[in-house]
Amino acid sequence: MKWNRLWWLVVLQAIVVPAQAASDPAREQELALIHAAEADFATWKKTGVEPNTFRENVEESGRFDLFDRVLTGDHPDRTELKPTAAAVDIPVTTQSVEPRYTTTPSAGQCPTVWRRITRDRFEIWTPQVGKLFDAGGKLLAEVKVRRGDGHGREWYGAFLPDGRWITTDIEDLDKELTMFSADGKRLWTIPGDRLIPDTKDGYDATPLIAWARSDKDGKAWVVSVGSESGRGWVKVDPDGKFTRIESPWKECFPQQLGPRGFLESKADSDDGSVSVTREVAGHGSGAVWPNYGIGETSVSIFEGGKFGILPGGWAIHIQSDYSDLFQPRDARVREPLWFYSVNGQFKRWINGRAVGTDLGTGGLWVRLPDDTCLRVDKGFSAKTHLRFVGAGKKTLMPLEIHQDIGLGLFLEDDKLVVGTWKLPPSK
Repeated sequence: MKWNRLWWLVVLQAIVVPAQAASDPAREQELALIHAAEADFATWKKTGVEPNTFRENVEESGRFDLFDRVLTGDHPDRTELKPTAAAVDIPVTTQSVEPRYTTTPSAGQCPTVWRRITRDRFEIWTPQVGKLFDAGGKLLAEVKVRRGDGHGREWYGAFLPDGRWITTDIEDLDKELTMFSADGKRLWTIPGDRLIPDTKDGYDATPLIAWARSDKDGKAWVVSVGSESGRGWVKVDPDGKFTRIESPWKECFPQQLGPRGFLESKADSDDGSVSVTREVAGHGSGAVWPNYGIGETSVSIFEGGKFGILPGGWAIHIQSDYSDLFQPRDARVREPLWFYSVNGQFKRWINGRAVGTDLGTGGLWVRLPDDTCLRVDKGFSAKTHLRFVGAGKKTLMPLEIHQDIGLGLFLEDDKLVVGTWKLPPSK
């Protein structure tokens, strides 16, 4: 009798459990989407042609591993870059601790921004305060920004190496560029529509001062005028004289400008010989599948975000923004960074975030999920593996690495840290 009862329990379970599963519409829909994505992948594998429904099914089912396999030619393991040796510890000396966010009455919570403007100058801004550092992390200037009801837009302010600075949005949406001396004396103000007047071609971008920064020589500012697609760029010297320019990338310190734009953005190589464009829909399914134009080809990447061209124009890198740059280590799942040749051919990928180019080698520093940094060099070799450590050998979270001067920006306990380290002796 005991075995008969057990047998009947097994039979009932075999009948009831599938029936319960079959009665779950949400689970049925999930399985249907997974099967559809797998079927589309099988079609691609057989024909080499990606079905029109593949990306939608991948997105709905969460089977991004299938998309990765298509993007890598079905060789994700073979093309992934990983460390080949344990990380070498690099002791970091703290030079300055800055707030990660600040709060203003007009804008609420605002992130701190940072820029390397010349070889030996680095700046940090909040809406109310600007700080200028040298290559050793020494504070050279600190200014207090006198604002009305504005907050400086997203760039807040910009120094020249001698401490003179500019800003905008002193009053909300003032559409003006204003310069100050190193000691805070207001010197001049130029309206945006005088820097670049309306072209009268049917499109009049509001003449806001979209962004500005020092040029690579530290003698003038490169200024973008106009909202949305913008009106263009000018170079403004400390006397208030300005000239229209065609390409801001060649005017700024190598590798420090990055892509510009939102729905339509662009980046040029340091010498202007290579360009990459990014286009994305403002809404709908296309909003998460940006298209990148590389040479004569294009590639679409799920949640593709920031991109760049490495020194010398030897490769393109595109970041999939699955998580915020500040995401804590234990919360990171996927941060794929894709590498392409300048003619649009996929080469390699790595799970990590780009945190700075190496001007000496032309390589790219990538922060791995464990907060160590791996440098991807020409030829896609990855042999240099570093761990930046603070007091007590605590691993610091790198946000930006400038290996040529031994200076970086790190996150430690929700604070931004400007840190320096000793460089190896010159050979």
